[in-house]
Amino acid sequence: MAGVRIKDLQDAKGIVERFDDFQFAVDSTNPDTTLRLSGREMKAAIGTPKHTHAIEEVTGLPGELEKKLDKTGGTMTGDLRIEGDTHVRNLRVDEYLEVPELKYNRITATGNEFWVTDGGTVDDVAEGDDGIYLVTLKSDEGETAINFQFKDILRGIFYAENDEGNPSGFRTVFFEVTGVIDRTHFYCIPLNNIPPQRFMTLARQGNKSDAHRQGSVYMDGLRKFIRVSDGVIDEQIDVRNIKVQLGDLSDINHPVFGQLEGYGALLENAYVCGRLVQRDPQTGEDWEVGAVSVSGEQVFHHDETDKVTPDMIVITAKEQGFTSAPGNRLWQYKDGSEWVTIDTQHALTYTLTPDAEIWHGRSTLTLRYIVAGVYYDMITITKVRNGDAAYIVTVESSNGNQFLNGEMVTLLTATVFKGSHDITAQVPYNAFNWTRLSDNPDGDKVWNEMHTAVGNQITVTSADVYRRAVFNCEVNIP
Repeated sequence: MAGVRIKDLQDAKGIVERFDDFQFAVDSTNPDTTLRLSGREMKAAIGTPKHTHAIEEVTGLPGELEKKLDKTGGTMTGDLRIEGDTHVRNLRVDEYLEVPELKYNRITATGNEFWVTDGGTVDDVAEGDDGIYLVTLKSDEGETAINFQFKDILRGIFYAENDEGNPSGFRTVFFEVTGVIDRTHFYCIPLNNIPPQRFMTLARQGNKSDAHRQGSVYMDGLRKFIRVSDGVIDEQIDVRNIKVQLGDLSDINHPVFGQLEGYGALLENAYVCGRLVQRDPQTGEDWEVGAVSVSGEQVFHHDETDKVTPDMIVITAKEQGFTSAPGNRLWQYKDGSEWVTIDTQHALTYTLTPDAEIWHGRSTLTLRYIVAGVYYDMITITKVRNGDAAYIVTVESSNGNQFLNGEMVTLLTATVFKGSHDITAQVPYNAFNWTRLSDNPDGDKVWNEMHTAVGNQITVTSADVYRRAVFNCEVNIP
């Protein structure tokens, strides 16, 4: 083999796998004798066989383990492999615990928060001089890291410890990705002044600019709900971002439904094939949705002699889906921006005369029947003198009257009719006074003052609506 270099020889890796089948010639102590030996027999003779020992048989190991029960501690270095069952009283892992399945009381546990979204665990953090942090995500060999992308909004849980090193609670932290290097390295800034830290688990809850990365699915074991969100562009998940929520709804103050309570389902859309059965939880009977309506004549006619017909108008209220107790019924009339209760009226009918005190010299009067402060309907009565046609004011919304998720812009237009003729152009600009009625009386007063004598058109946005609002236009005709 003179002149042959090792690196020029053929690699034996491919045939070493068949080592057991090799045949070797072995010289014995007898110079005239040569023996044959297989690869399997050679490994058995010179290899180290697999074996196990009880802890007591391993020199020095029981003593080292006993030291761990002493608070002063002891240290075991190197790799330790244990096959079989091991019981420990307390187990604290300083870095990573990797197991194929984690069970708690024989039930698979995922913690109180579970996100179906992009996620990763922080393995290293480097802080720059400008407050930008370089984050390295944990990535094991053979595993594909789920990378974050530019402008992602990340959410994490930071567990705080007390002076004794015991958990004392947790805080939620938020970051914005400002640059991506590769699948495991990115730059970010903290959004609530808490920097990223090693071992912190991060989940994407939204993205500032990419609409395809603004949604996620979230399950909360403490607050007991499952949520599908979308349109998340910052660290806040508002009601408008909740597309579906199942479970406890009591943390939602909805712009249309108001404060939600108890367990249920909030759905942006619902498609039902088959029957939708709704029952009273107390009686088990079919549930009817409550509503009220009022009806009656709407005009008092005054002739040349000032004789009025009819001499009275009876307004009748009808309740649908329920029957209220008299103590829960109220008749009210509108005086400016206020609803004034007529204390003596609690029946399903109200009789109005043309000379009733509640007219206060007006030629139009709006009455409201309301039950338990929830169900109500209104009617407007007008006095027409000397046979003139009645004045009617209508209000139309350019985009309807129901808006979801707090996003709304609509134009309200008031039109004045005399009989069947549109006389809006003849009415002075300052004759139009707009009023709002909502669950925020103090805010209504301010809003009403700002919308007096402003013409027959106003723009209403989500800033003008507190949960629910009714807009009216009063026109002063000389």
